[in-house]
Amino acid sequence: MHSSNLFLLFSLAFMCACARPGTPTGGPKDTEPPKVDSTRSTPNFTTRFNQKKIEITFDEWVILKDAGTQVVISPPVAKKPEFLIKGKTVIVEFDPKELFRENATYTVNFGTAVRDLHEENPAQDLRFVFSTGDVIDSLRLSGIVTDAYSGEAVENVAVMLYDQPDDDSIPAKERPYYFSRTNKSGQFSISNLRAGSFKCVAVEDGNQNLRWESGSERLAFPDSLVLVSDSATAPLALRIFKNAEKARLLERQTKIYGQIQLKYTARVDSLDIRSTVDGMNLWKVQYADSIVIWYDYPVDTVWNLLAGADTVTVKAGSRSDFLKNRRLSWGDVAAATPGGSGGRRKTLEAPSQGPAQDSAGMVSKTVTLRPGKLWELPFNAPIQQTDTTRWIFKKDSLILSTPLFAPDGARPDLLRMTTPLPAAGLYQLILAPGALTDVYGQANQDTLLRIVNVPDEKQLGGLNLTISELTPGGHYVLQLYNDKLLEEEYRFTAATDTQRVVFAQLPTATFTVRLIEDVNNDGYWTTGDYYARRQPERIFTKKLEALRANWEVEAEVSASQNRSKRDRF
Repeated sequence: MHSSNLFLLFSLAFMCACARPGTPTGGPKDTEPPKVDSTRSTPNFTTRFNQKKIEITFDEWVILKDAGTQVVISPPVAKKPEFLIKGKTVIVEFDPKELFRENATYTVNFGTAVRDLHEENPAQDLRFVFSTGDVIDSLRLSGIVTDAYSGEAVENVAVMLYDQPDDDSIPAKERPYYFSRTNKSGQFSISNLRAGSFKCVAVEDGNQNLRWESGSERLAFPDSLVLVSDSATAPLALRIFKNAEKARLLERQTKIYGQIQLKYTARVDSLDIRSTVDGMNLWKVQYADSIVIWYDYPVDTVWNLLAGADTVTVKAGSRSDFLKNRRLSWGDVAAATPGGSGGRRKTLEAPSQGPAQDSAGMVSKTVTLRPGKLWELPFNAPIQQTDTTRWIFKKDSLILSTPLFAPDGARPDLLRMTTPLPAAGLYQLILAPGALTDVYGQANQDTLLRIVNVPDEKQLGGLNLTISELTPGGHYVLQLYNDKLLEEEYRFTAATDTQRVVFAQLPTATFTVRLIEDVNNDGYWTTGDYYARRQPERIFTKKLEALRANWEVEAEVSASQNRSKRDRF
């Protein structure tokens, strides 16, 4: 081949290789966010704005990510605009029929939606502001949203301002005039506000329609209208909660013969129950928001339970099969949860179909009981009678006289010791077959063993707690938690602004103190009510230093509203 032709061939190959696109390799990673080229963009902070298109050009190629959720326009527009990318330019196209409000300042907040092409570094604090009037509003409102019960920050809450302050129903029917969303720290900021008084409502806006769905979405609100003015507006501290509602029957379980479980949407303080069948025997245990009912009737038939205003139909079951397949035994006790009866909520399972036995053939369970506490014996059905001649009570190897247990009026499935155990040590209670008879007339067929350990005082510790900044005459509930277990509860009315409470003989653990400002004096934490303008009751919590054996901890809890995040769960 001629030399000139060879030279031309290699030249063409070289140029093709240079033109072939590829991904650059090597060099430092790009961490710089894209920057706006203001000379090639629609002017920001424009007054008398009447366009339907905004173009923002950057110094590099960009992409849009999650624009539907990240881009926030305040005040909201009636029709959702279209977001486009053209090279280095982001385009916002409003609907041609969109009518902007007169003399209003609009803010288009892009969040993290605009990112560079290669590393997806988001543009920082990207906002486009325009006014349909002669001035750009420049006032600002900020704050934080926390969970009313736990005190934890809540993310992605829509904080909304309305210019119709006298309409309480407006959050449920109209979009706000201004709004913003909280970040991961629960903080929010609404900029470019005009001066005035606004109704403020924060909503956990799951469907992002900027309206409050009262049946499903939590909300928060300040005690008064928010005044936005030229003077510095104090940050808002909003506590979000599930709005109070009348207890409604949410769930019913009637599949297991002999037991009905009812679950409600809210606390049920008291509920009358009765059967439409004469001669039906009923036993009830009521918790905060649920009820367990045992029943017995000699005939297998369909019947109705009247629980307040609700009617629960119970299908016919086989009583004989039920009695054949069950045994009277210990009841399962679930871990403590806040808000239950006395703070301890116990969930009952279906009657056992064959309880597990230990190597000696006894159905056993071991518990630890603090000195001075009453021993409780829970069972998987209400107890009708006992035969103490079949009870054996021992401490170590020494047989003692049988202690006195009495039924609990509110818990027919429970027997409670009438006096505390006399001293520390390891105790055994053996219930031989026939020691108990339940409401179905069945005696225990298995030997039931309960071992209880009462620790020595030297193995325990004490807590001396000073509660400050109380409201004299105010009602409070003081709860002491060992992880999620409610160890102690103390209800009191504050005589002065400071009160001292001593907890003795506590197990070694790291405790958390929870103080409820019990405004309605019902002994429980009560949620808020938006339409009644009632805030949820305040909770003040603090994690204490670890309690060691034979040691006392001095601690202070403040009932002040100004508490730090480290004093919360």
